[in-house]
Amino acid sequence: MAPKHGLNSLQPPEDTHKRAKTSSNPASRSATPAEQIGAMAMVPFVVHYPNISTKKKLSKKDQDLVDNAEFQVSPFVAKGRAKEGELDQHYTVTPSAEWNAMKKYNNFIIQGDTYKNNHFVYVRSDETPKEVDEDNVKGFWVARILQVRAQNAQHVYALVAWMYWADELPPPRVRAPDQVSALGGKRTYHGKHELIASNYMEVLDVLSFAGKAEVLEWREEDDNIQSKLYWRQTFCRETQELSKIREHCICNGHFNPEVSMFICDNPSCKIWLHEACLINDILKKTYTKLVGTEPEINGIAKANGKTGKLSKSKPFDGKFSAKIKDQGAGPPTILIKDLRSGQKSREWEESIPCPKCDTILH
Repeated sequence: MAPKHGLNSLQPPEDTHKRAKTSSNPASRSATPAEQIGAMAMVPFVVHYPNISTKKKLSKKDQDLVDNAEFQVSPFVAKGRAKEGELDQHYTVTPSAEWNAMKKYNNFIIQGDTYKNNHFVYVRSDETPKEVDEDNVKGFWVARILQVRAQNAQHVYALVAWMYWADELPPPRVRAPDQVSALGGKRTYHGKHELIASNYMEVLDVLSFAGKAEVLEWREEDDNIQSKLYWRQTFCRETQELSKIREHCICNGHFNPEVSMFICDNPSCKIWLHEACLINDILKKTYTKLVGTEPEINGIAKANGKTGKLSKSKPFDGKFSAKIKDQGAGPPTILIKDLRSGQKSREWEESIPCPKCDTILH
C-alpha cells in the first residue's frame, strides 16, 4: 500500500502508485537533471535555465522559455561567495502551461507528517533502502523544498534545490590542492555528515520523499559541530565553483570537524593547527638543529657535509619521525624518533610550540 499524502485537506486514494525518483547514475543527478526515469516514475516537468539577458534572436522554443521564466532567490547564502546573490537565477518549468495552471500550496502531508517550503527532505532512488536511519543516510539524496504545486491529491509536485554529498561533487576545472581524487570534487576538509548546497533545481513528485531531513547551517563561528547533517558551502551551477570557507593553520587550509586540530592559547594568536602541520614544523626544526643546513646558493645547498638539492618540503623524511601524544587534560607533547643509522632508535619527548607565535600549546 502506498503512503498517503495530501495537500491541506486533500487526500488520495489508498492505492495511489508510489512514484520513486530513479537514476542510472545518482552521482550526477544534479549536474544532469535529465535522467533515465522509469515509465511509472515519470515526472512530467523539466527545469530549464534560460539566458534572459541575451540580445540574440531566439527560436520560438527558447523565447517561450524566456517569456515564462521566474526568478528564484536562493535560500542558501554562504560566507565567502564571490558575489552577492550568486546562486539566484531565472528558471522555467516546462510544460509551462500545465505548471502555471497548478495551484500553489504552502504545505502537504505524507503519512501524517506535514512538509513545508524550505524543509529539507530525503529523496529516494532505485537503490535506496526502504527506511532512513543513521547508517544509511548516504543512500538517499537530500533536497530543499522551494515551492509546492498540485493538480489534485494524486498529483502533488515540489520544486526543489539539490544538496550534494561531497562524493557527488563534479571535479573542478582546475585541480585543487586539497582535492581527494581527480575524478571528483570532494575535498579533504569535507566531513562524513557534510552536504553542499547548490542552485540545481528539479521538480519531483512528493511521493519520492522518504522523510524530512534535519540539516543545519554551520557558519564556522562555532568551532564545534555536532554529528547531524550540516552545510557550510555552496556549489554554483553557472560557475561550477565551491564557495570559499574559513581558513585555518599556517597552511591556510580548512577544518574537517571530524579530524582533531590544536588551538594556540595565546590570546593574540588563537590559531587552529592541523596535526600534520604541527608535526612537519617540529620535524623541520629538529632536522635543522641536529643535521644542520647551509644557505642555498643557486638552488644548491649543503647538508651534513654533502652538496645536493634539498627537499623543498620534507628534508627530514627517512631521518626523523614524530607522533603527537594528546594527554587529554594535560598539554599535548610530541614524541620524536631519530631514524638515522647509528642513532640506536633514539627517542625523546618535547612540548609543542605554536609554529606561528612560539607559545607552548597547553
